[in-house]
Amino acid sequence: MAATVDDAAQFLEILLRYDLAALIAVSKVEARMGTVHRAFFEEAVEIAAVEAPSPVDEALQRLPPHDRKRIAQAIAATNPFASGADDITVTPLGTTVEGAVALLAELIIHREMMIDVATGGTQIQEVNDYYIARQVRLRRDLPAEASYANEHTDLWAWYHHWKANLGTYADRRQYVRALFAPSIEAMANRPTSHGVKRQPTGWERVDRALEKARAQYELAAVEEDFQTIGLLCREIIISLGQAVFDPQTHQTLDGVTASKTDANRMLESYVAHVFPGDSYKEVRAHHRASLALALNLQHRRTATKKLAALCLEATASTVAVISIIARDRF
Repeated sequence: MAATVDDAAQFLEILLRYDLAALIAVSKVEARMGTVHRAFFEEAVEIAAVEAPSPVDEALQRLPPHDRKRIAQAIAATNPFASGADDITVTPLGTTVEGAVALLAELIIHREMMIDVATGGTQIQEVNDYYIARQVRLRRDLPAEASYANEHTDLWAWYHHWKANLGTYADRRQYVRALFAPSIEAMANRPTSHGVKRQPTGWERVDRALEKARAQYELAAVEEDFQTIGLLCREIIISLGQAVFDPQTHQTLDGVTASKTDANRMLESYVAHVFPGDSYKEVRAHHRASLALALNLQHRRTATKKLAALCLEATASTVAVISIIARDRF
């Protein structure tokens, strides 16, 4: 039986390793037999393979051996062919994630970099620039409830701290892990939009904007954040209309020329042309209601997370409906 992301993530969640489960949830996993080159021969081995988006791929590569082994066990849990794998192979997926899982990955990378330089690993001057830039991003982007307490502005500041206060490698590892534990736990347990998982439409701008809206939703905490979800959903529906509407082919129902931001006219004209019949009115009402909800959320000063979740799911549903209509034409 093939390993699946859901199986692996559930295995890790049962062990209360929500941090590892969150990383795996946005990746692809596979358990298979492979070969490794030895000195004079090739050996068949069991492989637990992970393809991950940036920056999750780097976070997985930097995990300590015991965490990598735990992920390998999660992948092997439903596949006997990988039962002996005690490590994972990580390759880039070629995409990038945003939102809570990206911040979680950055926290893990930051943590492991601090441990590495303090325990005889990479020299500080080789990686200090990367540390400084990531430290700025984390302090800027992490929500207040993540309780980010790392005050070491660069790795030289960290060096002076460990030299003065932490005499052994074990002390340094323990200090760094305790320093990052609250933030990592907060981001690993960050609530996400639990809408139905849908395949990309192939309309790059629509897919990209929808992913951005989902990422923003994960980090939204106050009314202005929720209003931004409404704005993004409105832009998604406009981009959807632009993706399918052809003014030379799809005549507007009232004869008024549709502007490039008139999502209602673009979509109703498209649907009327390619999906005529008894169900046209219901499909039209669907996208009109989604747009109305997005506009309401965008301008609602008492916007809530629940309303933002409803708006995001309604928008994703509209995208899926139009995608089905477009796909079934061919």
